[in-house]
Amino acid sequence: MEKSLKERVLITLKNDKRFYILSERYQEILLKELSNIYKENANTLNKDQANIYDEYYNEFYHSITTGPLEEAYSKFVNPVLGLLKEKSVINVLDIGSGMFVNSGVLAYKLLKLGKSVNIISIDKKIPPFIALNHDSDEVRYMLYKSNFYLNSNRLTWQVILEDARALKTNMMFDIILHDGFSPYRNPSLWTLDFLYLLYKNLKEEGIWISYTSNKSVQSSLSFLNFKIDFIAPVGRKRPSIMALKIPKHKSNIDFQNPHAIPMRDITLNTDEEKIISDYFIRVYLLKSKYYSPSKD
Repeated sequence: MEKSLKERVLITLKNDKRFYILSERYQEILLKELSNIYKENANTLNKDQANIYDEYYNEFYHSITTGPLEEAYSKFVNPVLGLLKEKSVINVLDIGSGMFVNSGVLAYKLLKLGKSVNIISIDKKIPPFIALNHDSDEVRYMLYKSNFYLNSNRLTWQVILEDARALKTNMMFDIILHDGFSPYRNPSLWTLDFLYLLYKNLKEEGIWISYTSNKSVQSSLSFLNFKIDFIAPVGRKRPSIMALKIPKHKSNIDFQNPHAIPMRDITLNTDEEKIISDYFIRVYLLKSKYYSPSKD
């Protein structure tokens, strides 16, 4: 039986010699934090809500408090429409496309505005089609019906089934919809190195947008000199991030919070348990140097 992500992370952590540099108290705190991160998801779906649960990552594809449509509109679509209004042709990169709701709703809205839209969606697997009783269902259904390569009037949409870190394209993008599973569960899609790959494929003045407010991700975006804006929270306590690739912009980096250090994947093919284990060991080595351990 395949080991869970939690089991793999803990095994990798305990096989790393740096873990034993930490005091026993910090080892205990780190193991407790990881146990909380990877605890079983106790949430259940409302019967009238369309969503999909991933057993490996132990997460739903979309917010269970707002549902896929409200999440798509509030976190991915409404914040960017004004920024795209002057463009006639819009290239979209869809990372962690899941149910294709974010990209489908964005395509639907842009087509209504008379735009031409080119989308590349990248994910490791394709879930079954789920109708959401929304006008954007039609464009998503067309994608499924066309065997995931759609070339119709003013819309081209290609789905690539692979690890997004293997991205190779000559297309430069106006907007990147970044919707992988959460950073501590799906870290390969949130490292400084992967975000730099996306940065290189984003046009000047281009938009990167996601649902997360993770401190490590914020720092990586700041290292790349994105201009970071925050989107008001919907269905969650924290805001989400929209980042703009502005020429010569210089960002401030949070050096106060150890959790704000970037996750790393220099080769862009490191196993996820190694990425997250390395990250948390570096976080706790910083904590052990500059902070006293909590007595809680």
